[in-house]
Amino acid sequence: MKKIYLVFIILLFVFTGCQVKTIKDKDKSVIMCSTEVIDDLVRAVGGDFIETSLAIKSGNDPHSFSATERDIIRITDSSLIVYNGGGLEGRLEWALSKIGNITPAVSIIKNIPEDKLIYKDKVLNPHIWHDAMLWKSVVTFIADNLVKMNEENKQVYYQNEEIVLYTLTSLDKYIKEQVALIPKEKRVLVTEHDAFAYFGKAYGFETLSIQGISTYSEVYSIDINELADILIEKNVDTIFLEATVPARNIKLLQSTLKARGHFVKIGGTLYADTLGHNNTYDKMMRHNIDTIVRALSNK
Repeated sequence: MKKIYLVFIILLFVFTGCQVKTIKDKDKSVIMCSTEVIDDLVRAVGGDFIETSLAIKSGNDPHSFSATERDIIRITDSSLIVYNGGGLEGRLEWALSKIGNITPAVSIIKNIPEDKLIYKDKVLNPHIWHDAMLWKSVVTFIADNLVKMNEENKQVYYQNEEIVLYTLTSLDKYIKEQVALIPKEKRVLVTEHDAFAYFGKAYGFETLSIQGISTYSEVYSIDINELADILIEKNVDTIFLEATVPARNIKLLQSTLKARGHFVKIGGTLYADTLGHNNTYDKMMRHNIDTIVRALSNK
């Protein structure tokens, strides 16, 4: 009840004109993006005609997001909200449900064809951006929504869309070329949580993880032991860290395997839910595949 009360207090400030000053006071449309990955795409399509605001701070795990009173004010002071959806952004969808239609909000995942989505135990996996070709459909979705918001800049948005689509096609080609360097029997990707299902489906990897779709799912010793059984059976010798997830569970898996006489190395750190030190989606994806290839190829 306290959280709901605070939300209504904030909305009272908004409607009575007592809101804080934001970059919406400038001449550009302000788009609030839930994650860095979405922000990168929106900025690429919107160009100089928009400004973006991040709901989830750079480098933070989106699964753990909980909207503050300040976040609600920023949401209501934006021209458009673009979020992933599918349960990725913690409590963001809850916050949006509390403010109603004050600010238009669009969910990327709701506009992905159902037959392209991946479910596990009837739970939707929201990590769609790890398939570069699937991410292309999102580019068009973003461009269309920016045009709806500002018809005058239609030509620029659609020109930028073409550039981004070309970049994604080139990225997809690069990833496939790199995957070809890895022996087929070595194409097993073991990570902390189930973030790479779309990547695996698109590029021919079996993906295994300790946790489920969310980094907030519980991990039990039985989970570690069951995964250890699979890795021993498949003779997997490499596992990967994730940038926003503590290493303890992967280290525990490694030590559990060692105690059973099966030695695995850490292949490097992958970016599952953030861009990390990479300042674009393209660089993040290239970092991931380059890390995977170095670890799994016979080089």
